[in-house]
Amino acid sequence: MDLPTAWNPNDKSNYLRVDSSGLRVNYEGLGESDEDVGAIRANHPIPPQCKLFYFEVDIIDVGKNKWIGIGFCEKSINLNGRMPGWDDV
Repeated sequence: MDLPTAWNPNDKSNYLRVDSSGLRVNYEGLGESDEDVGAIRANHPIPPQCKLFYFEVDIIDVGKNKWIGIGFCEKSINLNGRMPGWDDV
């Protein structure tokens, strides 16, 4: 069973940069509108048979507008638009 262990550098919004470890993500957008979003998925989804999964995220800099969302989304959600969950699919 493959569990999430890092961020997926190939499944992210255009405003994000992932370091070589896959554990650190930097936002490089302007953050001037609700479409300047940085969203990323993990390298593997949490398997349905995994009844409990724990993860941590450290926010090093909250940015100018302090808009941060942490959560889960389906593979079909576009990461280059507004924040996942803000619009009907």
